[in-house]
Amino acid sequence: MPPDEVVDTTNLEQIGEADAFGSGPLDSQAAREILRGCVCSRTRMLDRVLSRLFDNSLAPLGVRSNQLTVLALLGAMEGLHAADVARYLEMDKSTVSRGLALLRGRGWIEESAGPTRASRTLNVTTEGRKLLRDTLPLWRSAVEGAREALGEESIEALLVAADSFLRLRARHDEASDQGGGRGSPREPVRTPGGRTR
Repeated sequence: MPPDEVVDTTNLEQIGEADAFGSGPLDSQAAREILRGCVCSRTRMLDRVLSRLFDNSLAPLGVRSNQLTVLALLGAMEGLHAADVARYLEMDKSTVSRGLALLRGRGWIEESAGPTRASRTLNVTTEGRKLLRDTLPLWRSAVEGAREALGEESIEALLVAADSFLRLRARHDEASDQGGGRGSPREPVRTPGGRTR
């Protein structure tokens, strides 16, 4: 495991024990609290570590981890629209549009015919399904690498947190649909191991 792929929070923890900025005590206290307690910055850090690890593992097949995620979603759920991809993966529409264009350009997905782009469904091509099969060993290797880098308990905690969010979102969507809102209940995707995706 390359050294830069191991998460080391030692320096961040030490910030909580000493004034690292040399400014006033209130400024230093606020800075330390943000660095040590910000869920957003910590999860973004983990995202960078994990993305680098998975991208390096998948590089021999010329696919990145975010592209594989979209491809796997389309392979697991038939007949999705671009808007569905954006909602399921919590991505903005412009990012999804660029990502789908790249997948189409590589011949991994195709769009069904339809009068408008919003009405067209997305499907994985034969080449795309072959890629999913070919990436599985590399993806599994990356998962093991993530467990080594972060520890088994941390990986399980991340999976539990993601599952919890998806359940809460599904209930919110169902409640919105019953109340006449825009949410539309859909069954969550489950992996072969039973995880909710």
